[in-house]
Amino acid sequence: MTQHLMYTEPPPVPEGAALRLYSCPICPYAERVRLILALKNVPYDEVNIHLSAQPDWFTTRVNRYHEVPVAEVNGKLIRESLIIFDYIDQVFGGGSSLWPTDPYLKAKARLILTDFGNNFIGAWYGMYRGSPDQETLDNFKRFLKELEDIIQENGNKFFQAGDTPGAVDFLIWPWFERIGALKLLNPEATTFLSESNYPILFGWISRMKEVEAVKRVALPDSAHFGFYKGYVGTGQHDYGVADISGKGITVYAKEK
Repeated sequence: MTQHLMYTEPPPVPEGAALRLYSCPICPYAERVRLILALKNVPYDEVNIHLSAQPDWFTTRVNRYHEVPVAEVNGKLIRESLIIFDYIDQVFGGGSSLWPTDPYLKAKARLILTDFGNNFIGAWYGMYRGSPDQETLDNFKRFLKELEDIIQENGNKFFQAGDTPGAVDFLIWPWFERIGALKLLNPEATTFLSESNYPILFGWISRMKEVEAVKRVALPDSAHFGFYKGYVGTGQHDYGVADISGKGITVYAKEK
């Protein structure tokens, strides 16, 4: 498993690619975009950015906020994972959308994501760092139960009513792909983060793992664990852990 660091600018977007995605192989926000690209079968060119050593050309010309993902479409740049997700859903949707067609239901779906971002993600990373304070632990458990309630309200299968996952499912999924790594990094999580305590949520996890787009994009627990163990321990960014093919991963970085 190897990362190849590049200190040049990337070549032009190759012919046949509908867009270029400035990404990071381990970032859950970038994975949101890779999921919908896989689901819609959109051909794209991926340029991985080293997040702790971002090249100057990226921070000056692509995203002055120093974040991935960013989509480049015909020379035009779009940032923020949710906005890119929506763009791809509309432009490459083939007339169908992953969002509910009913405006009220779509608004409710958006609120799920707002609450997820405001209340869950921070607690999730607090758990990743190990030994969370009681408030972080309580918030984490409370929101897991709230997520179960939402799935139950929508028919016990997905976060949006129906027999197939919708936008909310794909936009939340990247953090739950990492649940195995979380339990390895924080043994305390194994005491409560289980199917017996959260049967509805773990049922959803099992169904999501069977979705073809999720299978195409997913990384194993060992990759997530390997990256976050190094990051939490020493601040190291080893993207080579995501090299599942064995061919190496090219990452663009600023030369030190």
